[in-house]
Amino acid sequence: MKNKQKQLRKLFLLVLLLMLVSGLQVNAQNEQTTKRYHVPSAKIEFQVTSPEGKGKVVLFFDHYGMRESKHETLQKRGKTVKDQLTLLNNGKAYSINLLNNSGQDMSEATGMAMQLGGKDMSATGKKMLETMGGKQVGTQNFLGKNCEKWEVNTMGKTTLLIWQGVTLKTETSVMGMKSSEVATSLKTGLSFSAADFQPPSGVHMETPQGMGMGMGQGMGMSPEDKANMKKLMNMSYADFKKMVLKDDPNMKEEDIQQAYKMIKQMGKMIK
Repeated sequence: MKNKQKQLRKLFLLVLLLMLVSGLQVNAQNEQTTKRYHVPSAKIEFQVTSPEGKGKVVLFFDHYGMRESKHETLQKRGKTVKDQLTLLNNGKAYSINLLNNSGQDMSEATGMAMQLGGKDMSATGKKMLETMGGKQVGTQNFLGKNCEKWEVNTMGKTTLLIWQGVTLKTETSVMGMKSSEVATSLKTGLSFSAADFQPPSGVHMETPQGMGMGMGQGMGMSPEDKANMKKLMNMSYADFKKMVLKDDPNMKEEDIQQAYKMIKQMGKMIK
């Protein structure tokens, strides 16, 4: 039972982070009229800490984010547990596991997401944060940039520093588990080649069938994760509240209720 509770809490954190952070970086559809960010190009390095392990992210983009490469590596107990490359290229999208040279062509799901984002993706992302109870609480200078500081307190607390639509710092604490992705360097005005946004040779690429807009498709959720997510969705409020308060005895009743509603909504989106 203890391990089951731990898996459920970990899964909830995973899904919440995907909604909070990835929501700010939904793919856009037309390079000429749509911008994911308000800066033409940049290269950013991050330090990452999560329940999965510790590591780094190297992110670079041009064309206002229409072409982007994100390479994340994590280590745990001296072993590389994640080596993931995500590529966006003017409507094409690829998720590649470099540990086994396998990948998925996510372009179909990207095309569907395009219809939701509008022309200003950073504005859309902020609206998503507000829908989830987030608000801008001020500004903060970080790496020499004047960033908007956002907080989301739906469950636990997530703090984000956003500059020109780019999230430079994310710190999250949910049900006793903490994660962070913090930029350590930022360079702008760079040029990249077309090859920088193409899948590396030797990768076995697959196209998932029937991806649609299901939360469980293309977002790093294994069949076990999806099964556990459904268990969360089917939890009674009393059991859910008991699980949450075990990790955070000071959590407010209204926050627990909001989190429970979110779980119900997310669970229905899994296919």
